[in-house]
Amino acid sequence: MCMSRLHLVVRPPDKGSVRVRDLDGHERCLSLLAYDGPPPEVGDWLVAQSGFALALADPNEAAATVSELAALRTLAPLGTGEAR
Repeated sequence: MCMSRLHLVVRPPDKGSVRVRDLDGHERCLSLLAYDGPPPEVGDWLVAQSGFALALADPNEAAATVSELAALRTLAPLGTGEAR
């Protein structure tokens, strides 16, 4: 199963890709081939799936989502089913 995830832009786009950091802190490059929007800037949040940036996320919605996911992780770390 594939699902879209938020990624924070950490470097300006270069040659059809952009360097991002996911919510787990891992950095990677995303392809901009499927992206049809304004050039992403450092600090922007992108919605991505399967290595492709799909859309620019609304900054307020991205901040709220990141906050909610962080709160959930403190309740039950991924894969454990137990609260901290």
